[in-house]
Order: sequence, then structure tokens, then C-alpha cells
Amino acid sequence: MRLGEALQKWLQSADTRGGYSQARAVSAWDEVAGEEISRHTAGLGMRKGELVVHVDSHAWATQLSLMSDDLRRRMNSVLGEELVNRIRFTVSRAVEDEREIARQVRDSSRRYGGERVESAALTPDELAEVEEQASPVKNGQLKEAAIRAQVAFLEWQKGQESQERRDEPPRVAKGHDEEQIP
Repeated sequence: MRLGEALQKWLQSADTRGGYSQARAVSAWDEVAGEEISRHTAGLGMRKGELVVHVDSHAWATQLSLMSDDLRRRMNSVLGEELVNRIRFTVSRAVEDEREIARQVRDSSRRYGGERVESAALTPDELAEVEEQASPVKNGQLKEAAIRAQVAFLEWQKGQESQERRDEPPRVAKGHDEEQIP
């Protein structure tokens, strides 16, 4: 028996409340569900053999409920044992909230810790506006320093916005309905 198998066996035997098994089921969800379904689900939990999955719309909840037997079988196959007896799908803001948090983390990482963003030059009109804003400053050296600082910031900001637009996925028109059925 390999060390990993021995450790897994020991964790299972020491887990009298089933937390390890539940954690395994929750962590296997993305693999079982696949990329498309995972984008519409979040906030997994498991209790007494029932896997609870939060979804972002009623349409997805209905569709996934119809697929629940297949998903349950695939889940148990990945886990290598019959841990999941039932899957329940419930509509929740948790999906949208988790997406928003992930977006904020991604934006913060890109903005403050990610790759260097190339500045984008200001237009003559934007430069004129910066100079106009600095016009009340009487001290010539201070005025020049303020203009240089403002121009550097605005060029960085403009470059950042340009990078974000390039990174944004293309938008798809959905017609009259608010949501698309999977």
C-alpha cells in the first residue's frame, strides 16, 4: 500500500463525523460537473448523503435536477464509493456573490500585483484639461510637478482600462429572456 492510500484510509477511519468524505464530495464537484455547469454553480455543501448545490437561476436548477441521477453516479464514480445519495439544486445569490469576489480578486491582482500594464498616451484634449486643472497653482515648479504626476496617473489608468477591455470576454446577446437555459 502506498503512503497516499494509507493516509487516505487513516483519514477515513478517524473521520467519525463524515467531514472528510463530505469535503471530498464538495471538492470533486467541478471535475464531475464540468466547466459550463461549474460556471453556474457554487456554495456546495453535503449533509447525510445529500449534496446541496447553489445555482444562479431557476432554469439551471431545473435542468440540473433533470440531470441529477447522472451527476450523482458520476460523482460517486469519481469518489470511488457511494457517498452521495441525492443532489439538490437550489437557486441562490451565492453564485453571483462568489463570481463578484473572484472578479474583484482578479482585478486587484492584475491592477496591483500582476503584469506591468503599458501606459496609454493622453490625447491633446486630455492634456489640455490637465493643464487647465493645474492653472490655479502659482508656483511654476509645483505646477509642473502636479501636471507630470496627473499625466502619469491618467496614462496608467487609461492603459489599465484598455487592458481590461482586451481581457473581457465578448458579450453575447440573449434576446428577450434574462437567462439562457443550458
